[in-house]
Amino acid sequence: MTRETWNSKRGFIATAIGSAVGLGNIWMFPWRVGTEGGAAFLIPYIILLVSIGIVALTVEWTLGRMTKGGPVVAFEKAGLPFGTYFGMLANFTMFLVFAFYSLIIGWMIMYLSNMLFGGLSAVDAGQFLASQAFSPSMAMWQFVGIAITIFIVSKGVKRGIEKANNFMTPVLYVLLILLTINSLMLPGVNEGLSFYLLPDMEKLFSPGTWMIALSQMFFSLSCLGTTMVVYGSYLKEKEDIPVSAVVTAFGDTLVAFLAGLIIFPAVFSFGFAPEAGPTLIFAILPEVFQQMPGGLYIGILFFLALLFAGITSSVSMLEVCVEAVMSKTNISRTVAAIGLGLAVFLVSLPSLLGVTLFGMPYFDFIIYISTVLIGPLGALLAAIALGKIGIDKAYEHIQRGASVKIPKLWKPWAKYFYPIVVLVIYLYTLVNGG
Repeated sequence: MTRETWNSKRGFIATAIGSAVGLGNIWMFPWRVGTEGGAAFLIPYIILLVSIGIVALTVEWTLGRMTKGGPVVAFEKAGLPFGTYFGMLANFTMFLVFAFYSLIIGWMIMYLSNMLFGGLSAVDAGQFLASQAFSPSMAMWQFVGIAITIFIVSKGVKRGIEKANNFMTPVLYVLLILLTINSLMLPGVNEGLSFYLLPDMEKLFSPGTWMIALSQMFFSLSCLGTTMVVYGSYLKEKEDIPVSAVVTAFGDTLVAFLAGLIIFPAVFSFGFAPEAGPTLIFAILPEVFQQMPGGLYIGILFFLALLFAGITSSVSMLEVCVEAVMSKTNISRTVAAIGLGLAVFLVSLPSLLGVTLFGMPYFDFIIYISTVLIGPLGALLAAIALGKIGIDKAYEHIQRGASVKIPKLWKPWAKYFYPIVVLVIYLYTLVNGG
């Protein structure tokens, strides 16, 4: 079977940004900027983005393009001990991530639908997390999100994934810019901007701030040895990996930064506390929209943007699993997408039935397993795999299509320093639980 490739550089970058952009960009990044020193958090974040994040993207895309496969094939060809099984473990991680992420997408669809057909009054924000988020009735909305993802992935790399991202990613930026302009025109905007951006210089020199920035940057870029390896495997030899990595890294960060400019001025302008964490989007912002002039339309645009960010990420999650099945069997893309999508739905259902495992709600349990316990291992294995293939070969390969010569410093940076950083992140997430 001939392996598919991206149709254009623009489509690949739009898809890579779409994969990286997700719910973490919309609430986690702004929240961490606001609580970890404002501009003093942004300084280490940008430094780490340039020195580590861009390298992470080049490592995973180069591995994928050199081996023409996802983690299973890539780890096998690299000669990793138990490479097939480690590749399967990486794919299983993404399967679990999709299992909990699809439920969050269901929340987005429910909110958007209620606003479209019932207005803001139909959104019972105050009771949502307590009464609806994990109720059996949420299964319908979750299934809709999974069905959309299946449809896009089943159409293939060019006609499905790339085409969808070519539409959704630019529209996401347009929506965010419109929402940012609206928030910056609200009364009392300065208080929100101060919380979000005013530098706390003491935190700039705190090791904890740098560690949190590193962890946030790493997961935001979706560098877990899965998605970006698969997407790299669809790259043509002429594609410019270094420039694509720079554009993707800063494009992902721009979405996160704009989200903060949207959320905090609005929250402060209407007298709400910003300390809500993950409930900020689903419990606090709808109440803000209810008090805001034109709030219905602002709310619709916000949750539409959130949905686009969610779907572009979920597509990459399912594609990782579909690519693995297709690489090892004769199962068609459509059958694999439908089968895996339904399997994800079934695996996620215990979250809506009140199941607990090891004293944790099922939803929290699969988040812990996938993002803390085994998630970063995929990135570490990808870095080791590229080193085993040969860093000189990788350096020669990354030059193909590159518009500028890559410094030779990339070789020791990618072979030694980057895996050490990944290991540090892994230990940090284990100790801190995420």
